[in-house]
Amino acid sequence: MKLIADNIHILNPEIARALEEMDPEPIQTLTRKIESAGANAIDINPGPLRKDCRRRMTFLLESVKQATDLPLFLDSPNPLALETGLSVCRKKPVLNGFSLEPGKLENILPLAVRSETDIVGFLLHPDGRVPGNLDERLNLATDLTGEAIKAGLAPEKLIIDPVVVPVSWENGTGQARQVLDCVSLLPELLGFPVKTIVGLSNLTSGTRPTDKTLLLEETYLAMLAQAGLDMVLLNIFRKKTVTKAGICDDIKTSRIWAY
Repeated sequence: MKLIADNIHILNPEIARALEEMDPEPIQTLTRKIESAGANAIDINPGPLRKDCRRRMTFLLESVKQATDLPLFLDSPNPLALETGLSVCRKKPVLNGFSLEPGKLENILPLAVRSETDIVGFLLHPDGRVPGNLDERLNLATDLTGEAIKAGLAPEKLIIDPVVVPVSWENGTGQARQVLDCVSLLPELLGFPVKTIVGLSNLTSGTRPTDKTLLLEETYLAMLAQAGLDMVLLNIFRKKTVTKAGICDDIKTSRIWAY
C-alpha cells in the first residue's frame, strides 16, 4: 500500500503564507520532512488557486521539486492549476481528481487523457453529493468508469476513491463499512484490477487527534489494507499509523518479519 502524504495543503498556515509571499523555504523544509517520514508520494493541494493561478502553481511545484524527487499528486478543483502542474512536473503526476460532476468531466478528465497520466475518480453524484449506501457507490463506480473510458482514458490509468466521510456524520460508521466493501468489490464489478485510494484523514475530520481517534484511524487503515486498498492519503507524521501500514504490507506480501 502506497503512502501519499497529504501535509502540503493550503489550510496549513505556513504553506498559505509561503505561497502568498513566494517563499520557498517553508515548503522545502516540510517536503524534506515528509520524505524522511516515509512517504511514497506527496499530494500537493493549493486549493482552487483563483488568484494568479499559473504563477503560484509553478512556484509551489518548483519549490517541492527542488527538495524531493518523489512522485506527486496534483490536488485542485481548478483545471488551470492542474494543466500548469502537468507542464511543470518532470515526472508525470497523478491528477486528483474528477467525478461525475459535469464541470470536472468536461475540464479535468480530458487533461489526464491528453497527458496519458493517472487520475483519481471520486465516487460522488453529479451534483457533488456523497453516496448514501454501498449500492450507490457501486453504481457510481460503473458510471464513472464508463465515462472515463468513453473519454479515452485507459482503464489502468483510473484510480477510484470511494470517499471516506467523517465518522462523526450520521451513519458515519456505516459509511466506513460500506467503503471497505466497495474497495473489495470493485475489481470484480468492473472486470479489471482497478486501483483504489482513500483520504484517511477524512475519517476523523472535525475531531481532535486524541488517543481514541488516532486508534480509530490506525484500525481502519488495517481494515482497508485487508480489503485490498492500493494507496492511502494520510498525515505522514502520524508515526503509529505509518508503522501500522508497514506491518500490514509485511503480512500481505509475506515479507520476512524482523524483531
